[in-house]
Amino acid sequence: MKHVFSVVGLVFAILFVVVFFTGRIDSKQLPSVAPRVGMQPHELDAIVARIPSRTGATVGMARRVVYFLACSGVPTRATMESQALQAADITEKQRLTAKEATSLVLSGTPSQSVPGPLRDC
Repeated sequence: MKHVFSVVGLVFAILFVVVFFTGRIDSKQLPSVAPRVGMQPHELDAIVARIPSRTGATVGMARRVVYFLACSGVPTRATMESQALQAADITEKQRLTAKEATSLVLSGTPSQSVPGPLRDC
């Protein structure tokens, strides 16, 4: 009986690992979306590093905001950092998600649905 519980526990552990790795959302990384805004991945990483000190947002939130902005392809090299700062600030002050804040910065209205520029993100 003791071995049966060991085998059942092992099966559950393997099942968890399989579901975890196959069920993950396949999201793009900064290097794959950087060309959409005419920037290099290291430039986007530099923006990510500057955002927390200027807005109070976490590094993770800053990374998501920069990812969504770059993925949309709307900002230019010149406007990328200012829009990322604005979106990160909105996430902190209005308690919106990174995607909602990015949508607000890009279109002027927050959207719960998948907005046009963020459709593929």
